[in-house]
This record gives sequence, structure tokens and C-alpha cells, in this order.
Amino acid sequence: MKTKNILSLLIVFVFAILGAGSFDKNGNLEGWVWCVILIVAIFIFFAIISGWIHADEVEKKKEQARIQREERLKAQTEEYNALKQQFLTTNGMPDKSLVISQLDINSEIHVYEAAKKIFIWGKEYAFKDIISCTFSDSPRVIKGRITAVTKSNNGSVIGRSIVGDVVAGPAGAIIGGTTAKKNTEYVQDDDRTIHDYTVIINMDSITEPIIKIHTGEDGELTNEIVGLMNVIIKRK
Repeated sequence: MKTKNILSLLIVFVFAILGAGSFDKNGNLEGWVWCVILIVAIFIFFAIISGWIHADEVEKKKEQARIQREERLKAQTEEYNALKQQFLTTNGMPDKSLVISQLDINSEIHVYEAAKKIFIWGKEYAFKDIISCTFSDSPRVIKGRITAVTKSNNGSVIGRSIVGDVVAGPAGAIIGGTTAKKNTEYVQDDDRTIHDYTVIINMDSITEPIIKIHTGEDGELTNEIVGLMNVIIKRK
């Protein structure tokens, strides 16, 4: 139970005691009531202290998690920079580079036009090895939310949202239903399509005829890779 709930229950308990015949003939509190009040006060004090300690522990854990993330990112960045420098020292500066995933030297595409070679997934290929390139898409559709708007005869409007997939009806459709006293309209928002792209490169290789590059929702990167491969095919 949360600290604030405990405190609320204790306060109600104290007032219940005070209002239940806990005074003597002279109008003073009975001794046992003072004992109860003291115990409750001590309990409240420790409950508050416990709440502060818990909140402090939560903040410390968050700070530790943040520091650990920063340390991992720093180590990953240093490792990436070292590998990238080694790659450039060996192969020189590429004419064109595309990044598929950040801080991963093997998740980059590097093109050397004069040498007619390309690096994909950390592996070197010759321009002539690339036969064709296309992409596939496995989209999923998120149905638009429906909002129900009810109008009464006097013109007042009551609106509420119905969240969930829509079984029937095109995006943006309005379905009207009337009764003797009210008129309800259901307005559906436009459907939203989430794309999931994969670039497919056909290689002149028996052992590795296809190279796939998953680009997810990044349509711009997908177009760049496909366009780059088509230029390479033309110039091989």
C-alpha cells in the first residue's frame, strides 16, 4: 500500500477514536487515547521516512541506469571509431557511404568507384557481382479511431471516442444513426500504414545469391540503397 493511503487510513482512525467517547468527565482525553495518538504519530513518522527512502532509492537506480547507458554508449563509440579508422586506413576514403545501423561498422555500405568495389555487411564485393536490386514491403495497417458524436434536439453535442480496430467501413466514413430524441454520428479517422522495407540484392554467386538489407520504416534509406545499386549495375 502506498504511503499516502496509509496516512489517510491512520488519520481516519484517529478521528474515529476521538469521536467515540474517549474523553473523561472533565472533558480531557483519556490516557489510553494519548498512547494511541503517540503510537500513530510514530507510525506516521516512520511511514514518511520510509517513503522518502524509497523515493531516494528509485532516483538512485534511475541515475545508475543512466550512467550505465552512457558508459555502454561511450565504449561502443570508442570501439566503432577504432574499427572505422582501421577500415579507412586499409581501404581509403569511400566515394559513397550509407549507414544502415548507427555505431556498427558492418552495418554500413561503402562504395569505391575507381576500384569498382563495394562493402555490404562488412564484406567486399565487385561491381560486376551485383545482378539486380529491388525491395519488398510487409506493411501493416492500423485502423483509424472512431469518434461517436451525439447531438440532441436542442443542439447540444456529446462526444466520446471508441478505441480499437474498425471492422468495416472506409477511412473517414460517417455512419449516421437517429432516434426520436438524439442523432449520433460515427466519424472514423484515416487508417495509418506502417511500412516494413527490405532491400533485396541479387548477386552473381551460387553460395550467396541474395543479400537482404532490412530498413524497416525508413523509406528514404530504402530508395537510396536501391538507387545506388542501380547506378552500380549500370557502371559495372
